[in-house]
Parts: sequence; structure tokens; C-alpha cells
Amino acid sequence: MKDLKLKIELLPKGAWGNDFSRTLCKKDWDILRNACYERANHKCAICGYETDDLDAHEVWDFNIETKTQTLIDIIALCGRCHGVKHIRNSQRLGYGEEAKRHFMNVNKCSELDYASHLTQAQMDFEERNKIYRWKIVADLSKFGLENATIKEKNIPFVRSVYEYVDWATMSFEDKKKLFQLYQSSPPKYWINPPKVISIEIDNYQGTIEVLSNDTNKIEWYLDKQKIKTKYNVVGKFKTILKVENLNGKELTFALFGDGGKTFSKIFELLPQEVL
Repeated sequence: MKDLKLKIELLPKGAWGNDFSRTLCKKDWDILRNACYERANHKCAICGYETDDLDAHEVWDFNIETKTQTLIDIIALCGRCHGVKHIRNSQRLGYGEEAKRHFMNVNKCSELDYASHLTQAQMDFEERNKIYRWKIVADLSKFGLENATIKEKNIPFVRSVYEYVDWATMSFEDKKKLFQLYQSSPPKYWINPPKVISIEIDNYQGTIEVLSNDTNKIEWYLDKQKIKTKYNVVGKFKTILKVENLNGKELTFALFGDGGKTFSKIFELLPQEVL
């Protein structure tokens, strides 16, 4: 296929949230984006549309071998071109067809060309998702910001027996084997200890989501020291723990309810460099 002016760029999951519009303070990001607009003479760098409502888009190169994402450019884009760059978000919001038409108009190509390019972008996305943590390489002085400090996220990798559990098909008896259950004292035979419905670990963003029933509160422990408590009012209880900046080796939780207590097995926290 011929060279395309407008390409789809699907950020791998491990890079979500690494963009400078989120990691820099507002003042520094304003310097970068305004310099970007000035370089583009307030026109979209791809389609040439002139508007005061431009977006600053970061162009990254991803190297799987070195696990680095390198900033190549910061370009000014109109909303339609930016919507093509982030086509999955456009599709989610109901603008997928509009983005597809804009892609074909700008590139003067067919729907088959669009489908082929989208397929390749999705293949690149899946391949890059093999990397959980990307090291950011960027010289922001090239884009108008001097003496910037680039923040590196400290998100340990979570390893546990719960990673590959199929909660939808596992029987209740098998689920009970994954926890330590204790009846209340004196026992309330008509009420069971808290029941875990599911545990979802997101090692890209560094979160552990616990969904349970018959739970009044959850307590999290890092190396046997309590670090967080969250209370439930009524019904199913969903809670999310972020492991970013946690410095320790073993993480566990305990659920408390009228019928007793439920203790988890260990979540092992591994430093980023072992990935």
C-alpha cells in the first residue's frame, strides 16, 4: 500500500497514561502544546485544516527488544485526524464510521486500504502488549520545554494464584480452596463468611480489583502491615487497589463480614526490572 499521510496509532496497554499531557504539570504541558501549535501555524499538520481548536498529539516509536518508547514528535492535529489516530476510542464513542471516512478522504484510498491498515495496526498493538512496562525516552527541549523532569512510574508486577482463574466457570467449592475462611464466633450458621466473586489483576496499569458478597470491609496488608481499609455499605462490594509505588514483597487482603472472615493467598510484588 502507498505511503499514508494519516495513520492509525494504537498505544499498547503498558503505555496508557504515559503521555505528557498527563504526567507533566499543566504549566509545562501548556508550553509544549502551544509551541506545537506555533510550529504548525495553527493548522492541522496532516490535513491542513485551520482552527483554534487543535490537539497536541505525541508520536512515539516502540522498541520491543529494549522495552522503550521514544518520543519522535509532537504534532498539531484537528479533532478529526486525532480521532483517526485513536480509532478505538472513536469507535467506542460511536464515531468509528466518521473516522474511517476521514481516513479514506485524507489518504485518497479505498475502504480495503483502510481495513488492511487497521488490521496491521491491531497486530502491532497485540505484539506490543507483550511488554508491561515501557521506559520513556524523550528530549523535550527539542519541542520547546527546557529542564523538564520526566516521571517514571514505579508499578511492581503482581504474580499470584489468582491470575488465570476462570471465575465464571469455577465451582464454589473450588473457589473456597483459594482462601482461608473463618466462621464468626459464636457461629452464625445462617450467614457465611464473605464470598469472593472474582479477582481481576491488571498488570499493565497495576491494579487489583476484588468483587465480593457478604462483606463489610476489606483490609490490605503489605508484608503483614496494614496499608488500606475500605468499608462497604450494602450489596456486592467492589474495591480496587493500585500497587503503584508500593515497596514490598508480599500483599494480602482480608474480608470481614457478619458471618466471619476470608483471607487471601499471597500476591507477590516483583520489581519492574524483572519484567
